[in-house]
Amino acid sequence: MDANERCEALTSLYEDTPDAVVLYDRSGTVIGANDAARHLTGYEIGEMLGSSYRLHVAPRDRELVELAFQSALAGATDHFDTSVRHKDGSIVPVECYVFPARIGDRLVGVFAQARDIVALRSAESSLSLNQERFRSLFEYHPDGIMELKADGTMSRVNVGLESETGFYGEQLVGKSWTELIAPEHRADADELLRSAMRGEAVEHDSLLLDRLGNRIDVQLKLVPLRAGDSVRGAYAIFKNASAQKNAERKIATRSEQIRRLYMVAASRGESLDAQIDATLALGVELFGWDEGYIVHFASDRLVVRNTVGSGVLRKDSTYPIEATFARFVLEPGKDQLFIADADRPEWRGDSARAIGPWRSYFIVAVDVGGERYGALVFASRSPHHDELDSSERDMLQLMGLFAASAIERASQSERIEQMAFNDALTGLPNRLLFSDRIENTLATARRYERGFAVMYLDIDKFKHINDKYGHAVGDETLRRVAQRLRATTRESDTVSRFGGDEFVILQPIVDGPSDAADLARKLNVAMQEPVVIEGVAHAVQLSAGIALYPSDAQTIEGLMEAADRALYRAKREGRNRWCFADAELARRELRRRPVSRREAAE
Repeated sequence: MDANERCEALTSLYEDTPDAVVLYDRSGTVIGANDAARHLTGYEIGEMLGSSYRLHVAPRDRELVELAFQSALAGATDHFDTSVRHKDGSIVPVECYVFPARIGDRLVGVFAQARDIVALRSAESSLSLNQERFRSLFEYHPDGIMELKADGTMSRVNVGLESETGFYGEQLVGKSWTELIAPEHRADADELLRSAMRGEAVEHDSLLLDRLGNRIDVQLKLVPLRAGDSVRGAYAIFKNASAQKNAERKIATRSEQIRRLYMVAASRGESLDAQIDATLALGVELFGWDEGYIVHFASDRLVVRNTVGSGVLRKDSTYPIEATFARFVLEPGKDQLFIADADRPEWRGDSARAIGPWRSYFIVAVDVGGERYGALVFASRSPHHDELDSSERDMLQLMGLFAASAIERASQSERIEQMAFNDALTGLPNRLLFSDRIENTLATARRYERGFAVMYLDIDKFKHINDKYGHAVGDETLRRVAQRLRATTRESDTVSRFGGDEFVILQPIVDGPSDAADLARKLNVAMQEPVVIEGVAHAVQLSAGIALYPSDAQTIEGLMEAADRALYRAKREGRNRWCFADAELARRELRRRPVSRREAAE
């Protein structure tokens, strides 16, 4: 290559280099520039020629560039980072070399070579930011983190781990990480580290030890710490799982409690009262109360329906409603009441405080048939220092619902039995219940050789009331008659409606016709006063036929037929009277009995 070719080659280097190259004379005026300089500054070459370097330097860097320019004029080379001012006014960071321009031994100017370092600065800034982010993530992450060497030695720990364990970092660095793991989990921890050193990210439920030796439920995760292609250690991340584990334990406990409660509710062969008692017993056991009981609100008093526990309360005992905290669930919108300590000032003066030895209560309203029936109450002799959480309240509320359901089923059973054995209009026993009663009476009479009486009755001229005033008035008349019959007879007597205006009375113990005659006389007197319905008086006189066991018949069918015949004889003889099945026998028996002054007056 000759001199001309070498010159062209060097010119090519100047023109084609990707770096901006500018030639200044000794005064700092641009006398030449390559195409890369045009791209870097935004000025055309013609615009640059004749301008001073000071035009292209950011104001803040002019002093630095001035010193570098003077250094180059002295024959030195300088290298520094500075900024170039673009034609559009923006500032472009550059890496700059400044060196002398020579022709032979003569220094004729200065070369400036600049490289755009925007991308580099951005990368450096991003790297620095990422490092800061990582440092911040490590140091201030809410989970405890430790950096481990390959042998499991802790090289640093974060603030989260210090807070969790109570150790300072300097107390932990250099120690084996398994010293902070519960002994029974250390073998698993060692295996996790071996897996991490093989490049695997692994996790495991474990127990972390704090400075006092307390165990903390944690989710442990190990992540490999890589440097290039090799694994140099691991990050151990401890997430406190105490709340989650406690919640899981509570859920498991509550599930078991609910299961046991449903087992009580679903028990077969137990009476409804036994199921309610079992529910109360379960509440006493699970929540540590001394007594569990159900109270029923009855006007201004309450009745203890069921009770389980210490034996302080007795079933069916009654108390004034003002003397119980259960009264508060009668207030609108109040379904629960928790009293942690009844000796606190807000409760100490309450009249209920003086009843019973209890210091703490939990009271749940019990609704049956859409109405406030009463309350389920749990009580203890000692104060309840811990607030009941929502799940405990929900469980106790569920017990109240189970108790309410059992009470409602019992009420339904009573209503069904009432419908099956009682007359729907008057509420008196019907034929079915009367048959059961008279069978028992007959068996007892045969065993003890005593008598009883059956009285068949109907209302004189009842058809006239029905036809003239309608069935509604007729039905009300029957109800009024039933009330008078029930009020006149003894508790041991059975007053039954057989249908229409027919009634039958069973006297389970009579010593002879006189006992039956006494009742017939009382009924006759009770019916002399008319029944007044909507201002109209209706006569409700009765005709009755009486049959006696064993003189008139010794079977139920025979007694009923004898009483029926006697009834029709009473009607034939003029109504508003009674007749015995065997009138002659009855008269003889009645003559033998002394007549009292009251009877004589009647």
